[in-house]
Amino acid sequence: MHGYTSDASTIQKYAGMNKIADKHGFAVCYPRGTVDHRGNRFWNVGYDFHPGVSIDDVDFIVKLVRYLQKEHALNPQNTFATGMSNGGEMSYLLACRASSTFRAVAPVAGMMLQKFFDDCVSTIPVFEIHGTADDINRFTGDINGDDGWGAYPDIPSTITYWKSQNGCTSIKIDTLADLIKSDGSYIISQKFLDCEDDNQVWLYKVINGKHDWPGSSGNMDIVSSEEVWGFFENFAAD
Repeated sequence: MHGYTSDASTIQKYAGMNKIADKHGFAVCYPRGTVDHRGNRFWNVGYDFHPGVSIDDVDFIVKLVRYLQKEHALNPQNTFATGMSNGGEMSYLLACRASSTFRAVAPVAGMMLQKFFDDCVSTIPVFEIHGTADDINRFTGDINGDDGWGAYPDIPSTITYWKSQNGCTSIKIDTLADLIKSDGSYIISQKFLDCEDDNQVWLYKVINGKHDWPGSSGNMDIVSSEEVWGFFENFAAD
């Protein structure tokens, strides 16, 4: 799912997920959000500047998923959600409200607005990729909603929430190889393991990383789409 002001065709190009889908034999869909009063496409996660917006994107995505499963004979146990920024936030919202439809989610540069963080009760694998220098969705959070999106907690607190929800009891921390030093960033991998129902919770902390999709722009040590599929593959039923 694309970010705010973006579109399906844009994320299709920079994420490069089609090539990975062809290689591994899965289907990929790029839905489009609605155009708001500013003329920008968005997913309705409850931004402060969308007061009174009644669009139910959770219902839309779930219905789309069911249609695609039926139309293309897709295994309903193997449905996953990922997205950039606003699309990452939509992934979190689906994790909270549609975990019976999705097996796992992987937000990139996304956050959980406090307004749906507070009432989220869910158990689902989560993988977040997030830059520590992200000045759009801040790694350190925005508890007062000063940036205009609305209040949201810091990313470590968000990951701690999902670790707790999934009952994870161990952690594996690695520093990934800094293959491209010229990008000025590197990645610390935190994987929370030994969770209930064989779930896992991952965080790729991109040190000095900004608001981007690593592998497409910003950090070039990984290809985010490949990492996302690698995470999802852990939970795919045969």
